[in-house]
Amino acid sequence: MKFLLLLGAVASLNGCRFWYKPVKVANAIGEEKTVLSGDTVRVHREARFEVYGPTPEAVYDGYEQMNRAYRAFERYFGSPAPRIAAVLSVDSMVPFDVATLRGFRDRGFTVMRYVRPRGFRQPQRYGTIAYGGVLWPLAPTAARTMLALFAQSQLQLDGYRSDTTALEKYPAWFRAAMIHLIGEGGLPLQDLEYLREKRGGMMPLRELLVFQRSPASDSLFDPSRRNDADEASRLIGAESTAFARFLVEKEGPVVLGRFARGYLSGRSLTDLLAELNNLPHELPELETRFKLWLDNRET
Repeated sequence: MKFLLLLGAVASLNGCRFWYKPVKVANAIGEEKTVLSGDTVRVHREARFEVYGPTPEAVYDGYEQMNRAYRAFERYFGSPAPRIAAVLSVDSMVPFDVATLRGFRDRGFTVMRYVRPRGFRQPQRYGTIAYGGVLWPLAPTAARTMLALFAQSQLQLDGYRSDTTALEKYPAWFRAAMIHLIGEGGLPLQDLEYLREKRGGMMPLRELLVFQRSPASDSLFDPSRRNDADEASRLIGAESTAFARFLVEKEGPVVLGRFARGYLSGRSLTDLLAELNNLPHELPELETRFKLWLDNRET
């Protein structure tokens, strides 16, 4: 006791008057409960997004995924991300009643339903590796939803438009790249290694950047489903993501937001490339620079 008093006196003499005091967490993520269409679920609410799930671990994991996706979206688009209420289900979706959906809409949230992938095994214990953004990989789905909502806000569409209709405004490469960059947020090493291995199968940029494909199959671009995707989807996703990372490194992150707005306003690829500040505007020269970057990029 005397020793502690002595330490306190010394700290005061040195001008240090701050003592550590534990602060009670009023609302730990995933601990709060609520009723959703008659079912009791766990919830985390904040101004940007909400996460609903069957267990505290699911909600915390969803929070980690959504938080990363929101930060990535705002980095690339330079504007706040659309407000989403992510509802996590173990193996099926129970339809929401009209009052529940109206309640979300009145508070400015769009509902995103997410079912845990088949084959998922609930771990017996949660550790630093198995808990905190890896058990419920919903960020790629959130990225796709954000892109659709962003398109609807920019186009000011009247009435309901499906996500597929809105996403058709972006070419396939851009959707694939944003699903990876917003949805995964990890190091590009895995995609780069795959591209180097499959170098002969890569699309020329003149084809990749105008390639059209139905958004209905975009789930195959989900990086958490790499092992389920066919080789063509895997290659398009990897090449698109690598090219997007190349643009970001050379032009800054908001270049992707400029591309998104350009696509939605109907601008041509030639017009979009003409706005690049540090890269060639012609496709042959741009492709040469991209492949040099691809060969020399380490991580």
